[in-house]
Amino acid sequence: MTLHPYYQGPFYTRVDKAQLVSYPLSGLITTLSDYATFWLFFTVLDSGLLIATVLAYCVGLIVSYVQNRYWVFKKGASKQSEGASLWRYATFLVVNLTITYVMLWLMEDFWSITPYIGKIVVNVFMFFWIYLGNTYWVFRGEKTGPIQI
Repeated sequence: MTLHPYYQGPFYTRVDKAQLVSYPLSGLITTLSDYATFWLFFTVLDSGLLIATVLAYCVGLIVSYVQNRYWVFKKGASKQSEGASLWRYATFLVVNLTITYVMLWLMEDFWSITPYIGKIVVNVFMFFWIYLGNTYWVFRGEKTGPIQI
């Protein structure tokens, strides 16, 4: 008898098949709302890179949180309180906003890449980064064991 305490089977048997559709669709909706807000504040209102990035992220936060909590990651999120979800999501947002701004700033100042193109590059990176964070931390459900976060 061989025990494999950490092996859970092939990846394709563990992945939530509904998320393969809902997460990219949710990401597309969030990206469009984020990009439109960024364009409005950066181009039309000429508010500067920092203000446009922060405001676009705030709009994206609201759109993304509602979709992720109640649609994409509802299985894990239903096992934790709204407060825990909001706290984790807000903390993760601060990390993501910092990464986004630094990446946009580096691309614009050091490589002369326009923020419009930079936003697309950042969004591709964030698509994978946010999926991992939402799956394994933000909406994973309550942790069982001696320490609960």
